[in-house]
Amino acid sequence: MRIATSTIYDTQATSIDNLVAQQQQLGQSLSSGKQLNAPSDNPTQIAQDLELRSSIAAENQGSSNVTSAKSQLTTIDGALSTLTDIMQSARGIAVEASAGFANSTQRQALASQVDSLLQEAIGVGNTKYAGKYVFAGTAGPYTQPVTANGQPISSVSFNGNSSGQTEQLYNGEAVTTSVTLQQAFNYNSTDGTSDVFQTLINLRNTIQKSTVTSESASRVNNVNTQLTAATPINTAGILSTPLTADASGNVNVNITSPLTGPTAVTITIPAGSTMSAVLAAINGASGATGVTASFDYKQQRLSLSCATGPFQVGDAPTTPGTQAGNFVEAFGLQSQADLSTDVSRQLGDVDRVMQSLLTTRSTLGGSIQTLAALGTATDSQVVNDTKVQSGIEDADIAKVISQFSQTQTALQAAYGTTTRLESKTLFDYLQ
Repeated sequence: MRIATSTIYDTQATSIDNLVAQQQQLGQSLSSGKQLNAPSDNPTQIAQDLELRSSIAAENQGSSNVTSAKSQLTTIDGALSTLTDIMQSARGIAVEASAGFANSTQRQALASQVDSLLQEAIGVGNTKYAGKYVFAGTAGPYTQPVTANGQPISSVSFNGNSSGQTEQLYNGEAVTTSVTLQQAFNYNSTDGTSDVFQTLINLRNTIQKSTVTSESASRVNNVNTQLTAATPINTAGILSTPLTADASGNVNVNITSPLTGPTAVTITIPAGSTMSAVLAAINGASGATGVTASFDYKQQRLSLSCATGPFQVGDAPTTPGTQAGNFVEAFGLQSQADLSTDVSRQLGDVDRVMQSLLTTRSTLGGSIQTLAALGTATDSQVVNDTKVQSGIEDADIAKVISQFSQTQTALQAAYGTTTRLESKTLFDYLQ
């Protein structure tokens, strides 16, 4: 059988091309350190490699999200730590004030300290992380959620909402990365207790003005009921301590103050009176008693205040010698109202706020630990997947060097053979 010269040349050229391609592939593996540089390098493994790359990218994003969420919660915990210090300082001032004052200068100095704590607490309420107000819920990031009203501050407004901020993780799980103002500051609490801001405002005003207050120790209404201005105070089931009238159907109140002298002023309140009528009756006698009344419909608490000094409030029967009603008990008032008693009562408000704050910090600490564990697990998975990816992609350098040398030797031999073949003439083959 006769083999054409062109066939020999074609076969030799193809062999050289294959060797050159193999040398280039091995050279690329040596320069990159990877054995997979193109899908054609190993179609079987490239699919597994691409899947690993996708998983690692998702895991890295998840790790980044966890780190961001953990950092935000850590920022919040730092803010709550500051708030805890503020309330502890306020408590110390309340304890000092409850012991009495040496003079008005000392009283004003303590009031000024409380006012500074109030302003600091408002600043904590406007804490930001990554451009977002952490206590604003899901409200827009550009408006401060907590704003002060009046000068000196008489109230605080909240412009956010009670929805928690969340962070989406790579596995589809959403984690809460914030606490609400209600949780942190006891704002709009369901049990009717004062929030951080109102507690500090009340404490400052009490110390500064020496206004004595007898206030409901807690909410006076039952759960799922509400006293309004038009609600009769003897409505069945509305008060947690049912109102009991005297034999005539009244719940009369005796008030003794510096204005009344030793003789009490009796205020007659029919048991069927509305809350608005109760306030009108007490305030109608304020010229004689110096005591004014107000009702916080939001917190469901009654307050009796006197700017002229200590006063007493008690139940009185319509007819002497008969059983009196229980107005004072039903509305949770203090019978003896003086500055020391008032400040001591406010200690209870401070303690309740601090308890709510500590509970929130405890929950927050658990969330931070959960995120830390999740971050550790995610980072570990990234390391494991990266090792698997390395096993698929990374080249065995020693083996590749050996293959490169073998290919280079074969290529040189092929070039030499081709050169010799090209130098042959027809007469060489005829001899």
